[in-house]
Amino acid sequence: MASTYDTFSLLVFLFLACVFLNTSPSHAYNPFRGVNVDMKRVCDGTINPRNCWERLRPGYGTPGSLGDAYSLADNYIAMARRSANDIHDLLGNLVESTNDHPQRQLYRDCAGRYNQAIRDLDRATKHLQSGGYRRVAADASQAPNEVRDCNAQVSGYSFGGPGPFRRPYDPRFPGYTPLDSSRLPEMIQDFELYCNIVNNVATYLPRN
Repeated sequence: MASTYDTFSLLVFLFLACVFLNTSPSHAYNPFRGVNVDMKRVCDGTINPRNCWERLRPGYGTPGSLGDAYSLADNYIAMARRSANDIHDLLGNLVESTNDHPQRQLYRDCAGRYNQAIRDLDRATKHLQSGGYRRVAADASQAPNEVRDCNAQVSGYSFGGPGPFRRPYDPRFPGYTPLDSSRLPEMIQDFELYCNIVNNVATYLPRN
């Protein structure tokens, strides 16, 4: 009887020990998650802090909130990729609907550059999921670099004329005509911001 009792006690002890180890902070740490991010610092370091916080507000409430670095990076890589894909599709539609040859060629070239940016973001996702955190920020930075010159040209093309203009997108400019009523310049700004957020969040990931 004593032997049975001792065996039962040992099993209970082992069960409780397992529960304790799984719930203890020192053992609950997962290198892929659990690294808190100061959301205000993330946004302050972006190209547009106000717009950054407008994007983050629904999930994080106040600028002093803490977010999970892995989840944030994962979410905003996905958002940047979706944004790049939407821009790519819109550029493809503009290629089909534009009669001006230089303009059509610009849209076609830019669509190709966005394809490359999408591949950069796919690599960022793979590096994030495999633990190659040092590469995440590099990939997120490379994506907007792929399309930077193209973006400057596309955003200025709505002013008319024989070729691209490197001017700010401003509807008040004399001679302004809508770019097929598209939100392309705004979409480009969103894409760049999402990549910027990923780049900043990635600095919080473990440097393995």
